[in-house]
Amino acid sequence: MIFSKKEKPIVAFTVEKCPSCKKESKRKFKEGDILFAQASECKECKVKMMITKIFGEIIE
Repeated sequence: MIFSKKEKPIVAFTVEKCPSCKKESKRKFKEGDILFAQASECKECKVKMMITKIFGEIIE
């Protein structure tokens, strides 16, 4: 018997971390995201956040 392997979709995410208050946020990956680059402004302390992780998750 031959089993068919269905491809599961992968969604990419970016994690940003504030260097000041250490708050983290996860969002969908955007074209141009680069590790350790400055990203959006922290909503808590208004400091530029840094991209600390880019990863993909398989959707079941």
